[in-house]
Amino acid sequence: MLIKKLIILNKLGLHARASMKLINLAARFQSSVVIRYQEYEADAKDIINVMALGAAQGSEIELITSGADENSAMEKISELINNRFGES
Repeated sequence: MLIKKLIILNKLGLHARASMKLINLAARFQSSVVIRYQEYEADAKDIINVMALGAAQGSEIELITSGADENSAMEKISELINNRFGES
């Protein structure tokens, strides 16, 4: 299991489009992918769970990956978040 702290950098936080990009990427991996924000955890492969977190710009989250391809999942999903989900 890997755990990494990240900051949501994009202007609108985990809104619908950013959440969709996240779950589409997470779904490519066999590993479990979880986003922890404050005291809440969300399955990063479930759009409702991710959006329910309400993580706004500047929010610190923890990305947790666990499984056969956890390293690759951590790398690619961290990159997506750090690159503001491709938004300006």
